[in-house]
Amino acid sequence: MQNEQNRAEQDRIKQVIENYIEAMGRSQPDVLASLFTDDGIVMAPDAPTVQAAEQVNAFFVHGLGELIIDAKIHFDEITVSGEYAFVLTHSDVQVTVRQANAVSNEKNRELFVLKNGNGAWKITRYMFNKLPA
Repeated sequence: MQNEQNRAEQDRIKQVIENYIEAMGRSQPDVLASLFTDDGIVMAPDAPTVQAAEQVNAFFVHGLGELIIDAKIHFDEITVSGEYAFVLTHSDVQVTVRQANAVSNEKNRELFVLKNGNGAWKITRYMFNKLPA
């Protein structure tokens, strides 16, 4: 029974991250921001730390205004501990710079920390970087 509950919880967590990837691919900054807690934090490479709902939304509006992101995510680990979940992933990403129409491919690794509030999982911390060559 415990394993079934844990698997169901992991499936709900995976769905949040899959929704994140889908919204990224559709360039939907409002949907992306809605997947974060009000005090959510994004730590992207070579960028300042983004904190709280307004900054997180602005981060996605700006980024998706300049870039088209097409990512395929792979789950490496999901650990649930009380109201928190820790998710390690890696992804294959195609990035298109809108203005230059320049396309590049990269491999990233990601750390998502999710928090369960009122029965719904939301991203509270997110960090990613490129995998070394």
